[in-house]
Amino acid sequence: MITQTELSLRAALCRQLAQREPTSRVYWLAEAEKWSRLCHKPIHLERTGDKDPLEQFLARMDKRSRP
Repeated sequence: MITQTELSLRAALCRQLAQREPTSRVYWLAEAEKWSRLCHKPIHLERTGDKDPLEQFLARMDKRSRP
């Protein structure tokens, strides 16, 4: 799961890339804006039940951790 901190760091990296790559500056600034907006919104994950890949993964990990 991506945290707000990771999203903020991605935005910062995009801003750095915009400075280093002037020809792609518009692209990197747009990406930075996208990540910046996402880091200010709460992350809501909805679980969809047994068919959800995340639920399947968590179930497998739970089985592995039990002796």
